Amino acid sequence: MLNWIEKKCSRFAIPHLTWILMGGQGLFFLACTADPTLLHQLDLRPDKVFAGEFWRVLVFMFIPQTLRPIWFAVSLWFLYWVGTTLENHWGDAKYNAFILIGYLATVASSFCFPHVPGTNFYLITSIFLAFAYLYPDFQILLFFIIPVKVKYLAIFQWCILSLQLVGSSWPTKILILAAVLNFFIFFGKDMVQRAITSQKNVKRKAENIRQKNEPFHECSVCKRTDKTNPQLHFRYAPANDGTACFC
Repeated sequence: MLNWIEKKCSRFAIPHLTWILMGGQGLFFLACTADPTLLHQLDLRPDKVFAGEFWRVLVFMFIPQTLRPIWFAVSLWFLYWVGTTLENHWGDAKYNAFILIGYLATVASSFCFPHVPGTNFYLITSIFLAFAYLYPDFQILLFFIIPVKVKYLAIFQWCILSLQLVGSSWPTKILILAAVLNFFIFFGKDMVQRAITSQKNVKRKAENIRQKNEPFHECSVCKRTDKTNPQLHFRYAPANDGTACFC
């Protein structure tokens, strides 16, 4: 399906989508800083959409994650970093599809609970999770000081999402699952194949260890082996039932 999207839909893809998301968040950050009440006029509230405020279906994607200037700058830089990397890795068509699947799933799940506001937080998180899956050993400076590989940050983020799934309300559970649906569509098959390959490797290693622990020579008379008595010498001679080993 993803290859079909890349082949057939590439001409409809929006180039530099990450820059568009960043630009929209930057504009709405300035607007919401000047008037914080705008946040309640922009978030995804299906009951308001049914009342005629159709812009909420689109503009909620541009709501900034924070109104604190320093942390907003960090989040914007982080979005630029992971988003443009995915764009370069996949191409515009697949990257657009990744964002579109998460967006549509988020909107659809939000409409299941008309009075609960939707959020773009989990969708932005899925972009980071995709980056960490593709580049697990990439190292960043946490808080600009601590070097850490992104795979450990991704594991931590998955733990947070799992805890939220267990302890949050049903609207939040559905929003989380909807926002990471794109991740499992893109990487689910590869994850299953890796799990199968890993299981086979474990079995192969266990078999190698078992074979290493088995003796190569075993005396047909006293049953001593090269493992139990490594000082012995073993010889073979023809026997009625094949070949006999003697120490």
